[in-house]
Amino acid sequence: MPAALRPDTAPRIRSVDLKRSLTLRIAIVATACLALVTAIALIETHAEEQRRAATTADLVAKQLDLQLMRINAGFDLSNRFPDLDVVVDNAAAGGQCVRFYDERGEMKRGSCVGAATSDKRAPEWFSAVSGLLFSPGDGVQRPVTYKGSSYGAVVVSSDPEAVTARVWREIKHPLILTFLTIASLSVFVYVAIARALRPTQQVIAGLNRLADGDFSHRLPAFRLAELQRISEVANQLAGKIEATLAERGELTKRLMNIQEDERRHLARELHDEFGQNLTAINALAASIEKAAEQDCPDVCIEARSLGQISMRMMQSLRGTLLRLRPADFDKFGLVESLRQLVDVWSASRRQTRFELSVPRTLGALPDNAAIHIFRIAQEGLTNAAKHAQASTVRLSVEPIPASGARGRDAAGIRLTIEDDGAGRGANGVPAAGGRGLLNMQERVAALGGSISFDDRPDAGLRVRVIVPVHPEERAADELSRH
Repeated sequence: MPAALRPDTAPRIRSVDLKRSLTLRIAIVATACLALVTAIALIETHAEEQRRAATTADLVAKQLDLQLMRINAGFDLSNRFPDLDVVVDNAAAGGQCVRFYDERGEMKRGSCVGAATSDKRAPEWFSAVSGLLFSPGDGVQRPVTYKGSSYGAVVVSSDPEAVTARVWREIKHPLILTFLTIASLSVFVYVAIARALRPTQQVIAGLNRLADGDFSHRLPAFRLAELQRISEVANQLAGKIEATLAERGELTKRLMNIQEDERRHLARELHDEFGQNLTAINALAASIEKAAEQDCPDVCIEARSLGQISMRMMQSLRGTLLRLRPADFDKFGLVESLRQLVDVWSASRRQTRFELSVPRTLGALPDNAAIHIFRIAQEGLTNAAKHAQASTVRLSVEPIPASGARGRDAAGIRLTIEDDGAGRGANGVPAAGGRGLLNMQERVAALGGSISFDDRPDAGLRVRVIVPVHPEERAADELSRH
């Protein structure tokens, strides 16, 4: 099966854009680093807040111990214990609450110091993240004792909102700066990668041309080492394929020419030997029939049957000679042979109308080119007649003028075969995709031409063939004639 008709059975992998993929990965890594730095800042700030709370608790506990000593010395009143106002004003930091619990665990007094006015509230999302990472806790506790007796305990706790606001104030500007840096880096990386990969568009375009069969195309040189290596490998592969196809085409062309020579020789032998012998047999049968008409009627009947058999054999021989090589091809050329071909199909297929459109002259064509064009038309008509189930089949041939050449010469021949039959199959291959179409494709490829199959708007199939006529073939043909 030709590569163009072979179904693609390879597993498909979801493709990704390299620029977007690399940019996204860089952005993810940078965002992860930013999140890690933010988490470290939260951890350090909460640890610092715990140390501040412990320092405040130690100071408040010592101040209350001094107050008990003054009360015991008579310098202070017992009903003022514990006096937290002065202690808190001097010791507690913004956002801290100081509470005193007696020995039974009941809170006697408490005082909180509000956060500084510069400590603005953090965004809700940041407060939510901080709340998920850190719980408020029970605060820092210090016992209050005097002369071995316990009077209670001091508990210092921090306001979570104040702590979060302090963290936000400290990392807000670095966070915004880092975010802008990540965004700028992502844009820079995307632009840099897009610029570096811009030559890949040439690689893709070149590979698409190679995939379409243009093996003469070569990829240019690239500064990027990886792309240069791809270009070298692709060009080497294209060169090898082009050379292989050229050798294969030349070999196929030689084989077709040899085949045509054999067909010409066989047709001449059949015409000269079998044709003359069958003509002689038919004449002899007619002579016997006439001689035995009065004396031996039975022999007359057998002679007439012998003549009919010889006539049927001659008709069969004419069909065989036409398939091998039209009898008048060398004498009358391509146009008259195409007319004979259409007449034969019209006579054998009454339900199908065959039409031929050719110019009065196709110019000077080499014998080999002319017979190959005839064979392509023969394959196309046979394919349409046997498989298309068409009511009308049209064959048209027209020359492609050669620029700067003699007016009677043609650079190529355009051959079109169209019908109103079954058309294409469901798989995109012509419905009559048998050996005939494959022979046409191989013959056209060997001649360096092109063939296309197009669906007609009103059903049916149109086959277009372009066969070039090379000047060296024309010169060689004229030389052989002289």
